[in-house]
Amino acid sequence: MTEKCATPGSDGQLPLPRALGHFAVEDPEVAELLDLSTGRCERHADVIGDDYEKALQLRMQLQTDLRREQPRLVCAMCMTPVYLVSRPEGRKFFFRHSLEDGRCSAVTRGLLSQDEIDARKYNGAKESWLHLEMKSWIAACLHADPRISEVVVEGRWTGAFSGEWRKPDVRASYGGVKVAFEIQLSTTYINVIAQRREFYRQEGGLLFWVFAHFKIGARRLTQEDVFYNNNRNAFVVTQATRDESLRQRRFLLECIWAEPTLGGGVSELRRELVPFDALTLDADTQRAYHFDFDRERNRLAREVRECKMARLKPLRDKFEGWYIAHVTTREEDHKTWGQLRRDCAGAGVALPEYPGMLPRGLLNVLYSTKHGRVVGWDYSNFIQIAHHVEPGLRQYLHYFRAALKAFERAELIRSEDVSGKWAAKVAEYKARIAHGDPAYTADTTHDALVRLLFPELFVDEPT
Repeated sequence: MTEKCATPGSDGQLPLPRALGHFAVEDPEVAELLDLSTGRCERHADVIGDDYEKALQLRMQLQTDLRREQPRLVCAMCMTPVYLVSRPEGRKFFFRHSLEDGRCSAVTRGLLSQDEIDARKYNGAKESWLHLEMKSWIAACLHADPRISEVVVEGRWTGAFSGEWRKPDVRASYGGVKVAFEIQLSTTYINVIAQRREFYRQEGGLLFWVFAHFKIGARRLTQEDVFYNNNRNAFVVTQATRDESLRQRRFLLECIWAEPTLGGGVSELRRELVPFDALTLDADTQRAYHFDFDRERNRLAREVRECKMARLKPLRDKFEGWYIAHVTTREEDHKTWGQLRRDCAGAGVALPEYPGMLPRGLLNVLYSTKHGRVVGWDYSNFIQIAHHVEPGLRQYLHYFRAALKAFERAELIRSEDVSGKWAAKVAEYKARIAHGDPAYTADTTHDALVRLLFPELFVDEPT
């Protein structure tokens, strides 16, 4: 696939960054995906990305989407929904068709369905001695804690509307939340996890996975599927935690969690005995956690981003002052330009040799949006900038839409769109982008420069 496959989504999201392929297999059967949420074709490696945690979260989300019959990703060749699987060796991921019926030249599955494979393995271990013992430990802890009620072992949980049912290992009620405790076995596969999460989410309950052990070092992929989709928290029940719970008459679990560090790193795993009643229970996201990894990571990322923005602000201000003067007076200031080139190079951004080689149209659009007035052109009002972008600079439409949001210019456009022509254009280009119109291919050639000069456009990017 070439860069021309990527188009800005109808939601204004910027294209996926080019991935190095650390966690993607080479030469997969399904090499290109169509993202139905954005209308873009993407390389399999770019969708998987270079963040292991996000790859595991994608695995869970794709399984959930299949359960809801609302696929986000489909094979670009045959439009069949796909899900993400991993090779046992090397933690390498690839996409597999949800249905293998011969319509596609890419063959991704064997003769047995994944459900058949999972059922054979899961049922064989469901009633192992350790599983039975852990059920009794969990039930004993729940019964001992006066904060917890309605404890039932192996009771059927029937859906209020769907008619479907599940039989969790143990279920109970705490603080108005119905909790289904499931013992995580080595044979519990991602589709089983995703199906159960979705069932309990629809029922307003919470699926709470419990481990018999959770290694600090090498772990099974099935353990990591739970861990990375549960805010990097895992919970273990043992005979020792059972005994302490009975002694304190308070349900105690061993919590294993990770903490983010500055620079995007992650700490070694922490372990601590924690009470169930002190955990955060989030039925909407199907997560239960002691330490809020995501919140702390976002806080650290904001701190790093704000420090970087503050450090580079003098350079941004200097460039902005020079640029606005340059497009206003058309005068050349070679001395300042030379200094700007050196300063920007120090910040990791290469400026062209001559000012005339700058992407002037893009910079005019973004500085005009930033200041809410026309910069670099002779237009009389801001709405004319919008009409210039579409269709004249539609390769930069993704930047323009991000700038409108970042600098809160939507109301300005609405107030100047007296004829309603811009609103009609918006409806039309959203529809065309959703259908993958290549005319809206996003030009990301100047991404580094835009990130340096307009960091506000990227503050909402996931960290």
